[in-house]
Amino acid sequence: MDKRKQSDYDNGKSKPIGGGSRTTTATTKATYIKIIIRNLFIGILLMLVLNTIRFTSKQPKVETLSPDHIDSFTTLSDIELAHRLAKATTFKTISFGESEEFDQYEPEFLKFHQFLRVTFPKAHQYLKLNIIANYSLVYHWKGLDESLNPILLAGHIDVVPTLFLDKWTHPPFSGKVDDTYIWGRGTMDDKGSVMAILESVEDLLSQGFKPQRSIYLAFGHDEELGGHNGAFNINKYFQANKIGPFEFILDEGLPILLPPVFPGLSKPIASVGITEKGAIDIRLSVTIVGGHSSMPRRESAIGVLAQAVSKLENNPPSPRLRETRLLFDFVGRECSLPYRFVFSNLWLFEPIISRVLSSKPTLDALQRTTTALTIFNAGNKANVIPMEANATINFRVVPGDSTNDIIEHVNRVINDDRVKISKISNVIEPAPVSSTTSKAFNLLQSTILQEFPDVVVAPTIMIANTDTRHYWNLTENIFRFCPMVLENNDLQRLHGIDERLTIKNYKQLVDFYYHLIKNGERFL
Repeated sequence: MDKRKQSDYDNGKSKPIGGGSRTTTATTKATYIKIIIRNLFIGILLMLVLNTIRFTSKQPKVETLSPDHIDSFTTLSDIELAHRLAKATTFKTISFGESEEFDQYEPEFLKFHQFLRVTFPKAHQYLKLNIIANYSLVYHWKGLDESLNPILLAGHIDVVPTLFLDKWTHPPFSGKVDDTYIWGRGTMDDKGSVMAILESVEDLLSQGFKPQRSIYLAFGHDEELGGHNGAFNINKYFQANKIGPFEFILDEGLPILLPPVFPGLSKPIASVGITEKGAIDIRLSVTIVGGHSSMPRRESAIGVLAQAVSKLENNPPSPRLRETRLLFDFVGRECSLPYRFVFSNLWLFEPIISRVLSSKPTLDALQRTTTALTIFNAGNKANVIPMEANATINFRVVPGDSTNDIIEHVNRVINDDRVKISKISNVIEPAPVSSTTSKAFNLLQSTILQEFPDVVVAPTIMIANTDTRHYWNLTENIFRFCPMVLENNDLQRLHGIDERLTIKNYKQLVDFYYHLIKNGERFL
C-alpha cells in the first residue's frame, strides 16, 4: 500500500462505512422519539380540548315561574307569612334534656304545638297527627294511591340556646319583622322550613289538592342534641307501623349561596347534600410522674400530649374526593372556559385542585376527614407539674373513611405508647350516598330551578349532621337542602348572633315546598 494512503488511513481521514451507519441510526432514533413525544403531546391536548367541548350542562330544562306568578298563597300576603313565622320564633323551644340549665324550656314545646294547631287548622283537620316521644310531630297526608311509595318532608322544632344577648340587633325571641327581615332564633334553623312546609300544605288543602302518593311530615324536637329521642323514635314509629320505604326524604340542609362561592362561576350555587359526614370524638390521655415545678423532669404529661396532638394536626387523613368529584362535575360545567377546561379533565388536574382545596378550611372539609382539637385539660396550679393530661379531638369523617379508619390513623400518626386512647364517644359513620340519577333527585333539582332559575344545582357533602342519621333504613334517596338564599357572611348567623331571613326569601321557601309537592305528581 502507498505510504501516504496508509498514513491517511491511520490518521482517520478515511473511515469504515459501518461508523457512519451507526451515527445515522442514532439520529434516526432521536428523530423518532421527538415525533412520538410531539404526537403524544398533540394527542393529549386534543383529548383535553375534546373533554372540554363535551363538558356540557347537567342542569335540566324546566318551565320557570314568573316573579309574579299566582298559583299559590291564595289567602296570605308576603308580610302575613312573615309575621306567622315571626310568631313561631317567640316560643323558646330550646333543646332540653342534655343540661338541667335548659329543662325549664320543656313547656314551650307544648305551647308551640298549640300554636301550630291554631295557625294551620286545615292541616290539623285533614292530616293525621301523631305525637312521638311527647314532643316530636309526625303528620300523615293520605294519598289517593296507596301502592305508591310515600315521601317524607322533615325538619325540627328545637333551637339552640342564645348567647351574647346584648349583641343582637333585636332580642332573639321577640318575633321582630321590619321592612326586609324576619329576625329571631329559628328563622334559619329550622322553624323557617317547618313553617314553610306547613304553609304550603295548608294552602294546597285550601285549593282542594289531593296528592296521589301519601306525604309524611316529621318534625323532631331534639335535633340539636343528636335526635336520639325525637328522630330515633320517629323511625321506630315508621317501622312499627310498616310505613315505607319512602320514595325520598328531604330534610333541612345546605342553602343557596350567592357568589363568590366557586372559582370561575358567577351564579349562586344550590348545594344539595346527598350524604353527610360521620363523626367521632377521641380522648387522648397521658400519665407521667409530676411533682414540684422547681424540679421538672425532661418530659411532662402536657408536653408529650401536646406533641401527639401536634402530629395529628400536621398529618391529617388523606383526601377522599369521590363525592366531591360530583360537585365539580355539576358546577364545573357552568364555569368560564379556563375553569371548565380544568374541571373537565380531573384525571390530570385533580392533584392540583386538591392542593388548592387544602389551603382553605371551608373547602378542605369537603375532601377529607377533619381534625379539630376541642378540649385540652391538664394542671390546676402554677407551681405543680400535673401527672395527667387529657385532650379531646373531634373528627368529622368523610365518606370513604370509617370511624375505625380514624382510630387506626390516630395510633399510626402518634406512634407513642405513652399516649393512650382513653375514651371514644359520639360515633357516627358517614351516611350512605344518594344517587343523582334518580327520579327523586331530578324532581328536587327541577323544582329548585323552577323557583330559582339563575342558580346551579349541585350535589355535595353535608359536613354537619341532621336527623337523617336516624332514617338511613327508610329510603335510598335522602337529600339535605333548604332554599335559603344567603351570602357567605350569613352562615355565621346559624347558631350565632342575629339569625334572620328575608321576607322575600321566606315566601320563596313556602313556594318551593308548594311546587315540590305538586311536581311530585308528574316527576315521580
